[in-house]
Amino acid sequence: MSERYDKIKTYHYNNPMETFPGLTIDDLNRYLPAIKTVEEMSMVENKNLHEGIFLAKCMDGFTKLPSESIDLIISTPPKDNWDKNEGTGNTLQDYYQWNQKWIQESYRVLKKTGAIYILTPWEYSGMYQGLLSNSFQIQTRITWRDKKTTSRNTTWSDETSDIWFATKTDEFLFKQEPIGVNTIETQALDEIESNLWIDIPSVLNDEGHYPQKLISRILDASSFKLNWVLDPFMGLGDVGVACKSHGRRFIGFETNKDYLLLAMKRIDNS
Repeated sequence: MSERYDKIKTYHYNNPMETFPGLTIDDLNRYLPAIKTVEEMSMVENKNLHEGIFLAKCMDGFTKLPSESIDLIISTPPKDNWDKNEGTGNTLQDYYQWNQKWIQESYRVLKKTGAIYILTPWEYSGMYQGLLSNSFQIQTRITWRDKKTTSRNTTWSDETSDIWFATKTDEFLFKQEPIGVNTIETQALDEIESNLWIDIPSVLNDEGHYPQKLISRILDASSFKLNWVLDPFMGLGDVGVACKSHGRRFIGFETNKDYLLLAMKRIDNS
């Protein structure tokens, strides 16, 4: 998945005594039997959402979600080994087309007042701007201090990443208020925040988690309590942890069983 997880060595459970960092044998005994797969998702058929995290490819998970059912999507698309975990090819064109498909599905499942945030390194930022603009209303590009633990750049040090904020329509909710063509001009200037988030912690911790302050700011801006939040590439469960502490209902998809187990433990203990 992302280079964000480079510090974590991936294990597979051929040997039951060989555990993933952060998981104990007791954790495996507790969480392995509780794993839910995409086959257990029946949301489309009964039109009722069920909170939970699932071992599933994002496109398989999307097919189980009813149209206009999700309030907010927070997404960090994989850029390393994506073809093994999510895609069907390994070329840049395959990657572009795969991103196009899940973004189209995001548009389908979002409510009319819903929003999507895509967290991306600068190398892929332009691609997501173009893909989002095909169907979404792009509201802004947020830049935050995302200092990588390692950098392949031999010129300038990479210390920022982008977050694209887009909405399904021009009528959406922002900071507990309705925003639209008739209300946006009435906002006081001192209520409009900068899209340069320099106060977010600039260094990720050793486990590769996103700062909870980052996710919390997005949740506070674009969701209410009990809203449905989707993370189609859940990783280590950062969005799920934040959703639990903020009283949001969370659905997450992840293809890596090790990450899923650790996310289950983190969300359970948060």
